[in-house]
Amino acid sequence: MSYEAIIFDLDNTLLNFEMCERQAILGALEDCAVSLDLNEVSETIFLQVFETYNSQYWRQPETFSPSELIEMSYRSTLAQLDIQTDQISNLSQSFWHIFNHFGAMEPDVNEVLTVLALNYRLAVITNGFVSAQLPRMQAARIEHFFEEIVVSEAIGFAKPSPEIFHYTLSRLNLTPAEVLYVGDSLKHDYAGATQVKIDFCYYNRKNQNLPQEVKPKFMISDLLNLLELFN
Repeated sequence: MSYEAIIFDLDNTLLNFEMCERQAILGALEDCAVSLDLNEVSETIFLQVFETYNSQYWRQPETFSPSELIEMSYRSTLAQLDIQTDQISNLSQSFWHIFNHFGAMEPDVNEVLTVLALNYRLAVITNGFVSAQLPRMQAARIEHFFEEIVVSEAIGFAKPSPEIFHYTLSRLNLTPAEVLYVGDSLKHDYAGATQVKIDFCYYNRKNQNLPQEVKPKFMISDLLNLLELFN
């Protein structure tokens, strides 16, 4: 392959977002002595309700800070499940601390990055907050692999906006033809990369059927497949 660099998405491509979030949601409850058992609520139900509110509130990241968004999610979840506590602010702080220091990765990430780094320049483009994304990469001990780590908050543009891809290309001093982008999201990663004519490798981690109009350059279900493609 003639690529000079491989650029990765972060969440659910390199880091397992669902596992990190689950650890933070339940870990904060434990830290703040909020017992689901005493309230006869299962972990599964709590997670489902929390994630429903959380996904709703995180559509407003420009309006609220991360801690405020998490606090709103706990407050709404606890109210719906009729769980009484005066620890909501502490729950938010605990969640954010755990989430930012828990580096659960997708399978084989270290091996894949170690091998690819021998022949390719590596970078990351991720939506999110600098205060979360960089510490999580550090917790996973993968930040040293990457020449550039571009976080949407830092530059004011988020995927699928073409600006965040153009910015990263300029930082690498490369053209779209010299880069491959690897990500798990058709909405953010595929749409953004294809807008700027960057070849896209779809990490189809859940083996979903693709819409007929979606045509990534490559598709993998396991990150180790990258080594078969490029080494």
